[in-house]
Amino acid sequence: MPKPPRLDSIDVRLVELLQADGRRPYAELGAEVGISGPSAHERVKKLEARGVIKGYAATVRPEALGYAVLAFTWLTQAPGTAGHDLTDSFAQIAEVEECHHIAGEADYLLKIRARNTLDLERVIKRLQTTPDVFTTETDVVFSSAFERRPLRPADTTRETDPTGEA
Repeated sequence: MPKPPRLDSIDVRLVELLQADGRRPYAELGAEVGISGPSAHERVKKLEARGVIKGYAATVRPEALGYAVLAFTWLTQAPGTAGHDLTDSFAQIAEVEECHHIAGEADYLLKIRARNTLDLERVIKRLQTTPDVFTTETDVVFSSAFERRPLRPADTTRETDPTGEA
């Protein structure tokens, strides 16, 4: 697995600030981290070029767009079809917000936003009729304490071996 890019303390702080507000002006970013606005702009562009920053997006309240139900669906592929990648099929369903290929009893974990439980039923039936889908198990979320928590860079200053020892 490739090593994550090395980030100094200024890069780390810029990433934190941009996760909180991706529209923050470079002059403000620079002032916050103790560099000029043009220097902040240059550093951010380098972070983007290195793939540390993938993009910028508006964070919306799903309920404001008519999606009142959040659910997670564990999906298992039919025996003998493990080599078939189903992600393109799931990407065609607008209500599937996230798709993760996972290890464990299931093969995929899908995050679904639906208008209501009847709409969720429609989405689940569509998933169940997708070629190579064997079983689904869905959990409906009552409430979420938090989502999209900002990430801090992992500590890459020391490597650990598989036993967990430094």
